[in-house]
Amino acid sequence: MASAQSLLFNIVKGGDVIGTIRAEKDVKGEGIFYSMISNSEFSIVWSNTVQSTTETEYRNGLMHRCGAHMRVNKSMRDSSNMVRIGDKAQCFIHPDKQFIHTGDVAWTTARMYYEEPVGQSRIFVESEMSFCRFEAIGANIYRLHLSDGKLNEYTYQRGELREVKVIRTLFDLYFKRV
Repeated sequence: MASAQSLLFNIVKGGDVIGTIRAEKDVKGEGIFYSMISNSEFSIVWSNTVQSTTETEYRNGLMHRCGAHMRVNKSMRDSSNMVRIGDKAQCFIHPDKQFIHTGDVAWTTARMYYEEPVGQSRIFVESEMSFCRFEAIGANIYRLHLSDGKLNEYTYQRGELREVKVIRTLFDLYFKRV
């Protein structure tokens, strides 16, 4: 039995829609496949086109593999990939970082698009290939602390993700569910 669910978010900067994120969840037997594809265009000092893709596969409730890729003006900015083999996972982060990840991963940023992460204190971030601190900061509002000091805030209503606030030094972005 298979089922699929698609979500659309507008990327908003300064009140203007500058792009979109399409999230997909596909359930096939014991597997769940998540993907998020974003495209945006904006200017800070010059024009930027940003394209990103995240893919995450779960088997029997745990992450089995994942990858995240970001291009800015058609140049690779970030890329990461993980493949699980037995109880270990081989991780690669562009351009030259490799390591082994051990242990199970139940919560990732991909899963957060479809489920409210109630009670979680850490979330595995596919682009970083590591767990990051996660905290509830209000009723149905959560903050993800990325390893480089950046913050993302997730707001849920009735268990559904409604908005992600991406807090950065020069500007904030909002991913608003359509």
